Amino acid sequence: MRITLCERQENPTTTGKKNPTTTMNRLFLPQRAKLTGFVLVALVLLSGFSYRIITTRADLQRIPYVPSPQSISLGHPTFEDVREYEHTLPQHRMSVLAANPRPRYLFFPWEAWGTGWNNVFQEQLLNTHLAYLANRGYVFVDYIARDHPPFPDELSDGTRHMLHIPMNALTSGPTGGGSWGEGANPGTPRPVSKDWWMSACPAHETVEVHLPNTVKELNITDSTTGEERLVRWAEKLLKIEAACVTITDGSPFDYMFIGGDKVLSIWASSGNFSYGNSPTLKEYAWSALVTRAISRNFALLSSDALPPALSPTLSRITTGPGAGSVHVPYPLNAFSPLRAAAPPIRGLLALHLRRGDYEEHCNNLAWWGAGFNAWNAFGEPPARETGRYPPLPDYLSQHTNESRFDAALRHCWPSPEAIMERVRTVRAEAHGQQLSTVYMATNGKPEWVADVATKLRADGWAMVSSSIEMQLARDEFAVSQAVDMGVLVAAETFIGVGFSSLTSNVVQLRLAGGRGPSTSRFW
Repeated sequence: MRITLCERQENPTTTGKKNPTTTMNRLFLPQRAKLTGFVLVALVLLSGFSYRIITTRADLQRIPYVPSPQSISLGHPTFEDVREYEHTLPQHRMSVLAANPRPRYLFFPWEAWGTGWNNVFQEQLLNTHLAYLANRGYVFVDYIARDHPPFPDELSDGTRHMLHIPMNALTSGPTGGGSWGEGANPGTPRPVSKDWWMSACPAHETVEVHLPNTVKELNITDSTTGEERLVRWAEKLLKIEAACVTITDGSPFDYMFIGGDKVLSIWASSGNFSYGNSPTLKEYAWSALVTRAISRNFALLSSDALPPALSPTLSRITTGPGAGSVHVPYPLNAFSPLRAAAPPIRGLLALHLRRGDYEEHCNNLAWWGAGFNAWNAFGEPPARETGRYPPLPDYLSQHTNESRFDAALRHCWPSPEAIMERVRTVRAEAHGQQLSTVYMATNGKPEWVADVATKLRADGWAMVSSSIEMQLARDEFAVSQAVDMGVLVAAETFIGVGFSSLTSNVVQLRLAGGRGPSTSRFW
């Protein structure tokens, strides 16, 4: 019998509820390991449930990944090498569970669901930080491409098979199971995959923390600051003795909270609670897959030699015809994940130009009176005046006699002429930098992008490139938003969309990686 990992899709309508199939799966864990094969089969037959056996606390690296027939039929990338990497992380070994004290884990099954990756990732990064403060390993999951899928995902029978993207196709920092780094609490377990959680934490050993009840218990209200919310949750979870804890019926940092200004105080929390100085951000690294894509396309970004942070390991690359190309990419183990703290790409100005659905969305944001998203609000006068936060130079400003609606549209949906004017201003204000190259991270139509590029070249930029010109293998294209973000973080100066969660994530990673606040600008 082949033993494979159980793949169970979380859904906000069922997550946190007792699922009979899941309960049966969880029974076959170490406490039941002494049952004979005959008894196991008998239990299955009597139960009437069909299920796939999950690992009984064996090392995940011993279990091969088997792509689903649906993924194969649709031609989706299977990320087999990424999944192998995740399985072989050192925390995914049975010997880890024999440690004294036993590793402690924290699972958030109600994290953001059904939205774009950057909305999800904002929450995952904060939850990683909360798990660290609670001396627990964060449990990471696949990103399921429900919104803006990168490939067609409808099967021939009309049903939808959404692409599952492993965390380590996007990031290999602590949130993806990477090291907490030097200086971190040595007793804090590294984050683990959901597969490992399902093996290591059977239901009868897991403590459920009901979010609505806990919010009342901790006296968290609409007036509670983000810092107070973080500290109270961390102290609560730290005191729970059980090794396995899951938070049900909600998430401590949902998208509504992150979208408001109360999240800012988490950045500058006192002592070890500070998110801005946390290992989650300080040790952040893009995945080897993202690193490989940027390495291959580096000539679009600079005329300099390929920097060490993006160079493949010679001992791991092949030398056959076309090696390293989009058709014959180097193996992932030839690349070290690109750290956010790596030196910037000299002379590069990176632009985030969100188009497409943002034409309607910008109008909606303007009508709603929305402010800049999360960490983008560091430049707002009330935040700057506190002296607690990185002083970003830009904010949602209004010109004389300009309505807030028109101001919001100006910041959210700049015209080609406005883009040119803004780029000139930022270049003139980039003291100590010789900006010569422009990269546009954009989903704009090719003819629109070409028009902006032509105007930029005419304005004296030596090199101008965009997302459209990126040569990406199929698995890299599936995470192309992260490839773009890797470039935006690595640029010497960045101009983004203040309303965007993608821009917000770029801003926080630039700040954590040591980029000066003055190098992150907005339209």
